[in-house]
Amino acid sequence: MSPRRRPPQYDLPNAAPGSLRLVQLLLNTRDAEHGREWIGTPKELSAWLDERGLSVGRVTAADVRRVQAVREALRVLTIANNERRAAPAAARALLERESVRAPLRVTFDGGLEPAVEGVGGALARIFATVHEAMRDGTWSRLKSCRNCHWAFWDSSKNRSATWCSMELCGNRLKTKRYRTRRATRRV
Repeated sequence: MSPRRRPPQYDLPNAAPGSLRLVQLLLNTRDAEHGREWIGTPKELSAWLDERGLSVGRVTAADVRRVQAVREALRVLTIANNERRAAPAAARALLERESVRAPLRVTFDGGLEPAVEGVGGALARIFATVHEAMRDGTWSRLKSCRNCHWAFWDSSKNRSATWCSMELCGNRLKTKRYRTRRATRRV
């Protein structure tokens, strides 16, 4: 039996603060660059949720597809953050449909809480975090890298970061551009 594959932790220098870290971790459960998926089965999703204090009991294959769809719609929103444009209507519509299935209730101690149990409750907690971040203006700092789509926290003063890491993706893209320019000059 092979050891459980764990997501890389190279995003830690750019870790989102507070509860937004949970959203960032969800976004980073898929590594598009290397074709890895960390919540691809009910067992993996259940373990991922348990590790983050979101125990939900039984998880089905439909729950996995649901969480993955929400994750990818949230990723589209973070890509829009990076490009400083409005999120596409399809991603917003999916999230709005899912928010109906994962409702929140207002508590009078100042917060929003899941109104359902299970995977819907876990998604409701994530939606509450995203809502709060949008309300307080911190959402625009959670971005997805232009190169690898890894979610990162933009800690730059002017909110202009576009790569997960200058050492990783920034360097790769700059090297690629340099080589392209150099090859063009030789022709």
